[in-house]
Amino acid sequence: MENTTEERMENTTETRMGGMDMSDKKMNAESLRGTVCVLLSAVCFSTGGVLIKSIPWSSVTIQGARSIFSVLVVGCYMLLRRQKFVWNKTVLFGAVCNTVMAFAFVAATKLTTAANAIVLQFTEPVFVILLMWLIFHKKPGRDSVFACAGVFAGIFCFFYTSLDAGAMAGNLLAILSGLAYALVMMQKKFRGADFESSLLVSCALSAAIGIPFYGQESEMSLHIWFFVLLLGVVQFGLSYVFLSRGLDAVSPVTASLTSTIEPILNPVLVAVFYGETIGATAVIGALLVVGSATVYNVRQAKSAG
Repeated sequence: MENTTEERMENTTETRMGGMDMSDKKMNAESLRGTVCVLLSAVCFSTGGVLIKSIPWSSVTIQGARSIFSVLVVGCYMLLRRQKFVWNKTVLFGAVCNTVMAFAFVAATKLTTAANAIVLQFTEPVFVILLMWLIFHKKPGRDSVFACAGVFAGIFCFFYTSLDAGAMAGNLLAILSGLAYALVMMQKKFRGADFESSLLVSCALSAAIGIPFYGQESEMSLHIWFFVLLLGVVQFGLSYVFLSRGLDAVSPVTASLTSTIEPILNPVLVAVFYGETIGATAVIGALLVVGSATVYNVRQAKSAG
């Protein structure tokens, strides 16, 4: 009886340990899938620069036309997940912020270099820090202050090399896009928020805003519409689908670190396929912005661990 009892205890212990191992393996597998989804999202987002540069339409037409396809992708995603559509003031606010972000980014990419547009939009983490301070009274720590200083130094480098009116306007729009994107990322902090519902409304709103501008474009060739299709389905639709799935499995810090590939890959693709390059001062600015945001996220991850 004693041996039987001991054997049962050993078997129970082994089962529990095995269960813990299985649970850990499951968590690791989910985390890996989440990271891969965020990485795929960043890669999809990074195609925006070269596709926008390749379409000879106004920024309003491009954003409106691509949203026709995006609303179909997001709508199908919600139907497949059997996710109910939510409508309230918070959802509308998120939709407006996302719409401003999208129109501002497309316009910035048209007016300035793709590198300037994406890197200046990547100031979003700094705006999150500042808005959390202003709205939720969460005082920024020392790491946050250093990150803000580094990012603002990088912004100065971009504006120093972009003194003509067009590039200056593009840079300002890119920063506006970063501010709006920060509010989009903060949606879940507000009561009644629903990320997918806000995205769906935003796409529908963008498509509607573009209606008066579609007929003003003279070039309507098949290859242009193919680029618009890629923008709507891959760069805007699938990117958000991957991001949503990824955020279900990984922390925002991990997602932010993984997404750092976007402001690097975006201008590289534009340089390879479109031939657009940036100067040495702008490169320094990009290193300061992306580097400051990355170091901040790494330190936040260590603190959380």
